Amino acid sequence: MSRRPRNSSSPVKKRRKTELDRISNLPSNVTKQILSYLPIKDAGKTSILSKDWRFKWAMLPSLVFDHEIDDPDSVDHVLLLHPGPIYSFKLSAQNIMDKNAINRWIRHLSRQPIKQFILKGYYNFYSERRPYDVSSSLFSCQDLTHLELSNCSLRLPWTFNGFRMLKTLNIKRVTVARDELEKMIVCSPLLERLTLCDLQGITRLKIHAPNLQFLKVRGDFEDVELTNTLNLVHVSLDRNRAHGRGDRLLNSCFKLPYIKRLTIEGCILECATGSLPKELRRPCLYLNFLSINIRLNNLEEISTAMCLLRSSPALQELEISVRQQYEEATTAREATPWLNDNQNWEFTKLQRVKVTGFSGAQAEVDFIKFLFLSSPALQELEVSVYQKDKTVVGEVCHSWLNNDQNCTHTQLQLVKVTDFCGEVEFIKFLLLSSPALQELHILFRENDHKNKMRNKWLDDAAMGDEDNRNCTFTQLRVMNISGFSGAKAEVGFIKFLLTSSPMLERITLQPASAKVSWELSKLLTEFKSNSVQANLKLLDPVNPSDDYHSSRAARCRSPVYSDSSESPSRSPFDYDSDQLYN
Repeated sequence: MSRRPRNSSSPVKKRRKTELDRISNLPSNVTKQILSYLPIKDAGKTSILSKDWRFKWAMLPSLVFDHEIDDPDSVDHVLLLHPGPIYSFKLSAQNIMDKNAINRWIRHLSRQPIKQFILKGYYNFYSERRPYDVSSSLFSCQDLTHLELSNCSLRLPWTFNGFRMLKTLNIKRVTVARDELEKMIVCSPLLERLTLCDLQGITRLKIHAPNLQFLKVRGDFEDVELTNTLNLVHVSLDRNRAHGRGDRLLNSCFKLPYIKRLTIEGCILECATGSLPKELRRPCLYLNFLSINIRLNNLEEISTAMCLLRSSPALQELEISVRQQYEEATTAREATPWLNDNQNWEFTKLQRVKVTGFSGAQAEVDFIKFLFLSSPALQELEVSVYQKDKTVVGEVCHSWLNNDQNCTHTQLQLVKVTDFCGEVEFIKFLLLSSPALQELHILFRENDHKNKMRNKWLDDAAMGDEDNRNCTFTQLRVMNISGFSGAKAEVGFIKFLLTSSPMLERITLQPASAKVSWELSKLLTEFKSNSVQANLKLLDPVNPSDDYHSSRAARCRSPVYSDSSESPSRSPFDYDSDQLYN
């Protein structure tokens, strides 16, 4: 009796094949989402997965050609094989020399329902190569909602009637005439976001945009006239060179009735010094966020910044970027008495202050102290230390720290210090002046001088000094410490925090590397004896989102080594949880 031949296409095998090839059965929207995250070259390689995937990459509505594209034929090939609509096109043309090819692509896109177009042309300050002249076909794309142009030349065709759907316009290092740029803006009635950066030869500009909500201006602009911009709520100003006037730019912002966020970068404050009054005639009633770049050892810039602060009664967030620049010592010394004379002013709504570029100089500390004591509603303070040098530029002044021990800030709940490297006196002032402090975040700086970081306060505490031993932070609940390397100064500082914080509920430690072993084990033992009820989380030094062990500190114990006189053969992170904890 002959056997019946097997049917290779039996229902069982078909079902198994379907179960194994799950990727081909994904919904089309999921497939497009996966391919959209891949570079165009990698997306094209998916055509070899199966017959179903052969042309899926060609159906992508968004095409991205990065700086690695140097062969125009590859772009032609993609556009030729693309059967579906193209809604987004991004091209980095730094390595493409054929300008006719770029014109050909834009002409092809003008026949598509293109909504987003991003072009980054070639730019080299020392090169004699002319920038790319944007094809006139671009201005016939009436479905555009997002347009970004950089490192190119722009000239409007006489037939241009505007972008009726455009909402975002970003122009950076583009050669364009002032009148044509103004026409381009006014003929985009739905424009909501406008970014103008480093436009050569344009110092004055008139912006008429009734729906504009965000404006960023960077470069040599001296005056920007804002007309019919009642919806403008977020403005960012930046200037790299200290020349010309900057008060006109600021005055244009002050005239905006509903402005909520203002960012002042570069040399804007320096250019506006001496031209603003002590307080604006009409305050910015809705301004709740202010970011300034300032030299805190310059009295004129401090006075200008104070004008902005006094004229912002609703201010809730303040970010200060300290610009390090040499200043005469007499000028720096004048700032402290001026701040003391203006101490009676209060910023009643200010809740969050962030300071970057802090060097520990007296003028900087005095200004932070001024804000600290003038902001009764302050809840969060973040200080990032200046990183240019290995050590702190200046030393925190000790006199006012000792004289103001009775000054307490009842609302401050969170303090964050990044790149910490020896500013212990400053931390002491913040801790002792904040009886309601609940969270403390410290990121140690990576350098080779941590073992040299000494401080009399820590030494006195270690020797049993009565004043420092009695320092207790009864409200401190959360402590996050990262970048811990096991240096002696770090260990002493963390031990002091542990012994002075009886109410700790959670402590998170992230070592700088897995080599931190013995010092970490001693800290865990210290933590066990002083914070019985607290939770301990030990983060992976490589991947902070992962934690090695998380358990009740009452169960914590240090790793047991075979010989305590010898260094451990492996990192404490190599131990299982039952070895590290009971």
